[in-house]
Amino acid sequence: MVYADYTKKETRFIEGIMKKHGPKLDGPMRVFEPACGSGRLLESLAARGHSVHGFDLNKHQVAFAKNRLKVKGLQGRVWRDRLQDFSVPKAARYDIAHCFVSTFKYIDTEAGAVSSLRRMAAALRPDGLLLLGLHLTDYKNSPPDHERWIGRKPGIRVVSDTWSAPANRKSRTEAMRTRMRITEKGETRLEETLWDFRTYSPNEVRALLRRVPSLELVVCHDFHYDLKSTRALDLEYTDVIIVLRRR
Repeated sequence: MVYADYTKKETRFIEGIMKKHGPKLDGPMRVFEPACGSGRLLESLAARGHSVHGFDLNKHQVAFAKNRLKVKGLQGRVWRDRLQDFSVPKAARYDIAHCFVSTFKYIDTEAGAVSSLRRMAAALRPDGLLLLGLHLTDYKNSPPDHERWIGRKPGIRVVSDTWSAPANRKSRTEAMRTRMRITEKGETRLEETLWDFRTYSPNEVRALLRRVPSLELVVCHDFHYDLKSTRALDLEYTDVIIVLRRR
């Protein structure tokens, strides 16, 4: 619900990036989503005729994603796995993979990040694309931050507030807190989650990519999902979608 307003934009962006930078296809895309969450993009892409696979660490998210595909009569494969050391079905090779909303930053070590990118690259066909969404860190200007989203459905309202603490350059972490105020059937409850994100400056992203030579940087966009608007990998705009191609 919280990210529902982004779903259409993200879906069209994935399709558009594939047409612009990916290999030519005779049919629908084979799409892979590491850390697929509740499966909103799996559902959206499957509804447009694409083949979808995805995994998530949270068993409740996996169950929810499977059910939402089943309820809509859509085909897709969802399983439980971790970003650091996941595996894909035997012989599976995807045209495009995507990991948005800074989800990649849940991986808390460099070794885990390298392993994840190498596995994503190996899951792609030659010239296949990986779309990686990251909020970059400016260590010289990293004040506390707050963002709010509101989602609604008949009978339910969710207000989601997320705070981030100043980045710790030495440990490469930023403390995060999300508090969700959920009002349903006249009753309100609070749910809170605390975690640490791994931080990435533009130079740290470049250093990470050098350790995965099977991926080449194609272009960067931002979280507006506008195919006509590109970004440099710098701190002029910190919310970036990095488009990588499998060599």
